[in-house]
Amino acid sequence: MDTFYIEYRDPLFGVILFFLLLFVISFLSYWGGRYKASKAHRSLESFLGKFDEDSESTPIALQIYNNTLNNESWLLLAHSYELQGNFEKSIEIYLAVLSKYSEPLFQKEVLLLLGKAYFKAGFLERARVSFVQVLSDHPRTPAALHYLILAYEQLQQFDRALEVSESLLELQPQSHPIQTYLKCRIILVDPKLTIDERCQQLCTIYRETFSLGYLIFDYLFTHRSTLAWEIFDHSLAHRLSDILWRLSEEKLDLAIISRNAYLCELFTARGALELAQNSSVFELDTLIALRKCGSSKATLQFEYACGECKQISFIPFHRCPHCHTIDTVSPILTLSKEHFEENNSFQ
Repeated sequence: MDTFYIEYRDPLFGVILFFLLLFVISFLSYWGGRYKASKAHRSLESFLGKFDEDSESTPIALQIYNNTLNNESWLLLAHSYELQGNFEKSIEIYLAVLSKYSEPLFQKEVLLLLGKAYFKAGFLERARVSFVQVLSDHPRTPAALHYLILAYEQLQQFDRALEVSESLLELQPQSHPIQTYLKCRIILVDPKLTIDERCQQLCTIYRETFSLGYLIFDYLFTHRSTLAWEIFDHSLAHRLSDILWRLSEEKLDLAIISRNAYLCELFTARGALELAQNSSVFELDTLIALRKCGSSKATLQFEYACGECKQISFIPFHRCPHCHTIDTVSPILTLSKEHFEENNSFQ
């Protein structure tokens, strides 16, 4: 019996122990992987079950199950439907492809595309669920975090968006303006704050960051114009043209306006003041010349361009609706005919 006895100091004992540990680790790793894959599969089935509105397979779904086309071709077809605005078809393809192909990285890609399609189609809750599903298996996915923040914003859940932004900030430190933006949005919708408290907090944020000037001064000039003039940043004069153009005369601060050449031209063109003889801006110069001639049949209209993607919108924005960048709005001045309200009373 002594021949089968191995002392713990024997080198053979260490070799046997090494292979035993290797076997145990391999065994646990194998079954751990099986369990993780099974859990991911059940999670995906549960996710797909949430959106399974019709138990019968659609024609496109049947083609995906039976056709030999590769998955890239189906994704290309779904993308083409999406570009045409047919989100129903693109979502249908994404769901069918998800249920057929089980490769984890491919499922991650399709889930992202599905979430974006839901977001563009306006199904915000479904988009949110899609991005959460991606992050449950792949937490370090900046695109999913970015769109999850957008979904929470659209749902007016700014507190949750701010929580998600902390994770995004760890992965992409250059995305720091998003937290300042979300804090401002939280202040603006907080029902517990008075208007004065909101204005004071917005002023503090601007003094600390010198960012989000369009959003902050838009609110300040609307509700507390005196405070807005106190912290007015002259470098923002061009960007605030539309906000300043619409200010009523009692909200104007002549002392500050007279120290800024562009503001002098802007308000002279509007006819509120007479501080400039001409302007280097064509639209303002034209209006000033018309005012000198006694004509008031023209005015300014504004369009809004994104400084990042250059897309143009007819309404102002604080986050670009196309590329989703923050604080990149830039007003474009255009001349238009002044509209006067006529008295159509029959009395």
